[in-house]
Amino acid sequence: MKIVAVGDTHGRSKWKEIIDKEKDFDKFIFIGDYFDAKDGGYSANRQIENFKEIVEFKRSNPDKVVMLLGNHDFHYLTNANEEYSSFQWSYRKDINEVLQPIVDEGLIQMCYQDGKYFFSHAGITKTWCNNSGVDLDGNIQDEINKLFKTDISKFRFTMGDNGSYGGNDITQPPIWVRPQSLVKDMVDNVICIVGHTQVRELTYMKEENLILIDCLGTSDDYLVIEDGEVK
Repeated sequence: MKIVAVGDTHGRSKWKEIIDKEKDFDKFIFIGDYFDAKDGGYSANRQIENFKEIVEFKRSNPDKVVMLLGNHDFHYLTNANEEYSSFQWSYRKDINEVLQPIVDEGLIQMCYQDGKYFFSHAGITKTWCNNSGVDLDGNIQDEINKLFKTDISKFRFTMGDNGSYGGNDITQPPIWVRPQSLVKDMVDNVICIVGHTQVRELTYMKEENLILIDCLGTSDDYLVIEDGEVK
């Protein structure tokens, strides 16, 4: 079993080069944040076209490609009722029109688990699960993905005691929590693989059971897990 996971794309097409290098993958996972080019280098139109190509890749490989949602995608959803940093007001309708139908179709999910490896845009805390009615003793992946379909309000920015506008609170949902809070309150018995917080290179924090992969805009690093081991 070979899993390949790439960090936040934000309009970047580097994922195509990775596919060319790792053609024998069993799962290819996008960690979310398809929109809002943080470095200003990719126009909204390019972000949209890149997203369409990712969707086509998913449609061509429905059982092998996993598309997760990020905070920079969430705020374009019809019932999100939030706007975060880099929100593209002039293109909000255009992005919604390509994103919302894909979410409605079920091609994008909130999290994915393979054994001990738990993939989500930012990570899963016990506090958020308890506050959102997610049973920590149940199938967390299925419960969270079902909750995303039935009540997206649970995934809105959720300020906590830290008062952090950057998401550094254990109350934050799996598209917002930052690593500093995540490692203090992570769900048990998993290794969380997240994007959301940019790093210079892929970072495996073994003692904290955390792998940071938001580095497509820095080192071009990506994650490979083969036969259960991080490569």
